[in-house]
Amino acid sequence: MVVYAGTTALACSLAKDQDLPPLPTDPTELVRNAVAHELNAMDNDHTRWMYRLHKEDEKNTQDREVIETKDGSLSKVLLFNGQPLTVEQRQQDQERMRRQVEDPEERARRNKREKSDTDKARELLKNIPDAFRFAYDGSEDGMVRVKFVPNPQYNPPSREMTVYHSMKGTLWIDRSAVRMARIEGQLFEDVNFGWGLLGHLDKGGTFKVALKEVGPGHWETVLVDLNLHGRAVIFKTIAVKQKQTFSDFHRMPDDLTLGKALEMLQKSDGGASAKTELQSSQVAQTAQPNR
Repeated sequence: MVVYAGTTALACSLAKDQDLPPLPTDPTELVRNAVAHELNAMDNDHTRWMYRLHKEDEKNTQDREVIETKDGSLSKVLLFNGQPLTVEQRQQDQERMRRQVEDPEERARRNKREKSDTDKARELLKNIPDAFRFAYDGSEDGMVRVKFVPNPQYNPPSREMTVYHSMKGTLWIDRSAVRMARIEGQLFEDVNFGWGLLGHLDKGGTFKVALKEVGPGHWETVLVDLNLHGRAVIFKTIAVKQKQTFSDFHRMPDDLTLGKALEMLQKSDGGASAKTELQSSQVAQTAQPNR
């Protein structure tokens, strides 16, 4: 009863921060609403974007320019370990892009992998409201901060979801949009898959994911930071230390093809040329009569 009263008081206090509807007394309802908005966007927002990707792992760093199309994403490597590509590296990257555009099997493999990643992300997201117990933890910069710990009654539907039993962390939810703006989590104990026979993740692993509104009503992931260690089957070491940042978002035509994206990237010098061509395309589309 004391905990319930404290949560109610905090919810009322947070609601006064802005001229917005009151927060639900139970933070689980707020989280469930935010997750529903994320799932709805995944299912129904089919806009295409161009952006800059900076990726770091234990092997190297890469900077890429990425263009989304109706047939999948196409990327061009701009920098490798902070340096422009050599002539040989540029030729190899051009061949990789050309193969993705012209080879149906290569394109099918990439699209299958992208769909698999999207499906896994969707399942992880969908299970969050049931997998944890939540408590309000204050507010900052127009966001509600919510702590989460495992829900002991949660029954994971798959092996991957068992990781939620060993995870705690914090969620930041944008008050006005009711969108998940940030999530940070930590493994507070080892995670065993198949009673340890299929592998495990070590205690202490962390992850951070941040999202941001990059266009009117359109949110994108702008940070993914993973630091996980463990072992897989036959003692193969798992070491995932990867950081990805996404920036410089620009809207693309919804009917953009891979072939057109390849043309834009081949002309691009790191964004300027592609953006100029994009602006010309948008002007041309605006000038066309309504159908």
